[in-house]
Amino acid sequence: MVHLKYIIFFSIIIVSSWGCKKETPDINGVVVNLITDDDQNIFRKSVILFDDNSYLIKTPLDTFLIGYPFQYLHGYDDMKAKAINDGAIKNILVVSDYMKHKGDSIYTLAYYLETGICYLFDKQIKESIKTIQVETYMEGEPMMSTGGRRFYVKNKLFLETVDFISK
Repeated sequence: MVHLKYIIFFSIIIVSSWGCKKETPDINGVVVNLITDDDQNIFRKSVILFDDNSYLIKTPLDTFLIGYPFQYLHGYDDMKAKAINDGAIKNILVVSDYMKHKGDSIYTLAYYLETGICYLFDKQIKESIKTIQVETYMEGEPMMSTGGRRFYVKNKLFLETVDFISK
């Protein structure tokens, strides 16, 4: 009788575990170290890359002026000049004010997250996030595929970019 109880108990455990789903996805990416200290010497003048109820992401103004999009995209000289002028009189700039196209803000955020040259503050737990995970992906068949990057904060998808589409 005791053996039957053990068999039933273990059978219930095995059957119930089949229906369990993993809560965190398998992320096949790299760990990126971020700036972890909100040092006033570094962030005396900064650019807000993202700000919502959960997170604040920023980079130093000097870093922004020598990085994306100004060094990588054509036609941003006037926006860089505007950022330099505004930075002379303001301590905090917002990235969307220096983008020619709405989508450029997303790719600018992706650049700074992927390179780790930004500070990410979790407003819910009131502390900085030290690392994120970045995963590249490709879906579909050759000549009919989509690919890009996925950015995970605390194992949750935070941002996904589509970097190419082939048809």
